[in-house]
Amino acid sequence: MSKTRVNIKRPNLTDYQHRFLYNDSRFTIITASTKVGKTFSCIWWLFEQAHKPSVKDGFNFWWVAPPYKQAEIAFKRMKRKVQRLKQYTVNKNELVIYCPNGAEIHFKTAADTDNLFGEDVHAAVFDECSRASSEAWYALRSTLTATQAPCKLIGNFGGSTNWVTQLAHKTKDDPNYSFYKITAYDAVDAGILPLDEVEQAKRDLPEKIFNQLYLAEGGDEEGQLIDNESIQKLYTNIIQGGIKYITGDIARLGKDKTVLFVWDGLKVIDILVLPTSTITDTVANIKFLKAKHNVNLSNIIVDEDGVGGGVVDILGCRGFVNNSSPVKMANQQQNFASLKDQCYYKLAEMINADEIGLTLPDEVKRLLNEELGQVRLPFEVDTNKIKLLSKKDIKKNIGRSPDYSDALMMRMYFLLRPNYGQYHISVV
Repeated sequence: MSKTRVNIKRPNLTDYQHRFLYNDSRFTIITASTKVGKTFSCIWWLFEQAHKPSVKDGFNFWWVAPPYKQAEIAFKRMKRKVQRLKQYTVNKNELVIYCPNGAEIHFKTAADTDNLFGEDVHAAVFDECSRASSEAWYALRSTLTATQAPCKLIGNFGGSTNWVTQLAHKTKDDPNYSFYKITAYDAVDAGILPLDEVEQAKRDLPEKIFNQLYLAEGGDEEGQLIDNESIQKLYTNIIQGGIKYITGDIARLGKDKTVLFVWDGLKVIDILVLPTSTITDTVANIKFLKAKHNVNLSNIIVDEDGVGGGVVDILGCRGFVNNSSPVKMANQQQNFASLKDQCYYKLAEMINADEIGLTLPDEVKRLLNEELGQVRLPFEVDTNKIKLLSKKDIKKNIGRSPDYSDALMMRMYFLLRPNYGQYHISVV
């Protein structure tokens, strides 16, 4: 029985895509900006590998990504290209494309490393590798051993201590490895991205986010917005006093903690932590701190979500609604998903500029430092609606709610709305 003949036309590729797709190294590490065509080109490369003349019936080719959703995105992109051809069969449930030559292209998640052992694989792409665990790479690498298969590892910069960055060091003295760094400006030169769009993103985004997403650069931790050095300097910064404020993260009875900070300008001068408290207890403690430090009611803000709304109703202070719209700056809407995200980015900016000072007990310092290290970008970043790592994910990472950093973050509201709670005189 004769084999089905399929004519495959190679797409137009940029010079840098051609270099990282077709080189003499078995393992190619590609650290790249967003929107430079790394995913598109590697989808093509894997498809091409599955159609080489040497491929036999039952040969496996893998696309691996940390979450299932990311693998599914790549699967759908390839499916759209082949589904109109009768020679190909698609299994939408298992994310498998069966080629007319008998090859199978599987799209798999790296979340479960056991999923990456077993079958002989003849070529692989490890998508968003810097966001996956090193154990996932070890599993995939062992699977590639029997066939001595090539692999493309692609993603954003994951930090100087990330396992992908460490693996890239092998390219200096191991010919089996090669490393390529692609920036947004490389894509501009190649005609993939317009320069105006990149420059606008540079103006719109915080520097650290722009560097990570468009220059393939970043800090020591993946997506971390606050420098570790600046976090340590929080407790030694010399900050001048000013207007007094109280900010509070209010917890339900028996859940998380209620944390109240008293501010003198941008320096925390007092803290009250309530492991368990009723609304009545919380209101009484805020009134105590208000009187002790002579804080105006208009300069007190607590989260209004959940039982915090009861505190706001009784006390008459300002309520912070986490998912409300971000504050406009110069009458321009800001590209943050919520007020909370906007305030956390402002907090990161202020801490990195050494403009906040804290006086806290050692145990609180430890917990707060851990929480501030979680002020990060999530796995998927929408530059039109910037959103932080969710509280749910932070709880998974540190095993508790970020009560201290949430209370700290609310102080930024008064920087974004500097006239709130103060007299404003206008001429009519």
